[in-house]
Amino acid sequence: MIVALTVGLSLISRSITNLRTSTQEAESQKALAAAEAGVEQALEKADTDTTPFTGSFESGSVYIQYSTDIEPIKGTEFLINGGNLISQDDGGDVWLSDYSENESEIFANPKSGYLTIYWGEQGVNECEAAALEMTLITGPKNNPSIDRFTADPCDSGINRKSFNKFGDVEPGGSVQGVNFVWSKRIPGSGTFTNGLILRIVPIYYDAKIGVKASTELPLQGSLISSEGEAGGTRRKINVFKGRPRIPAELLPYAIFSPSN
Repeated sequence: MIVALTVGLSLISRSITNLRTSTQEAESQKALAAAEAGVEQALEKADTDTTPFTGSFESGSVYIQYSTDIEPIKGTEFLINGGNLISQDDGGDVWLSDYSENESEIFANPKSGYLTIYWGEQGVNECEAAALEMTLITGPKNNPSIDRFTADPCDSGINRKSFNKFGDVEPGGSVQGVNFVWSKRIPGSGTFTNGLILRIVPIYYDAKIGVKASTELPLQGSLISSEGEAGGTRRKINVFKGRPRIPAELLPYAIFSPSN
């Protein structure tokens, strides 16, 4: 009887544990679905509507809810792509003028001034970090000017700069609480006029990139943070809603000469 009771209690305990695990997994999936619902709703909202919102529904006997915040990315200091890593050879954009889906209104209100681009994580070897290639587009949108800037911190060891001929880097700094090792001012000296857009492409490695501007920059996109809850389980999703890629008509095939 003792042996049978022990085996029976063991089986019951295992069944309860499996049931609890299955319930938690199901609630986790429902919480994730709720958070995704908040993200989808935020993506459909207009760029100017950044009001937080909540929602709720029931699935069987489980009460499910979500809350979503929308943070506009703009101003004189921000992390590109919402602070996510930018893939090497892919690139991220800094809008220096207004974005619009209307072709007649896009690139309105161009900004003038200068930018400082920041990248590089603390403790990473300089030759295991990204170099940057930056393309600045200025002037009237029907006849823009294109300037290219480069920067590479690797000037020792394999010394990439000896063959890529990239420009020098400058000391880094902090952007929205993130510390960066290197920086590069665009343009190298002076200011640009009637800036339309800046494309930054990490070379060799992925990179997190921040920017500081001498003037207030327009809306770059929105950082959406949505948290779903089902039962006692919570799941959170962060999504960056950015702008479309640089229009192809502004990047004709050409051979660029680095400015510095």
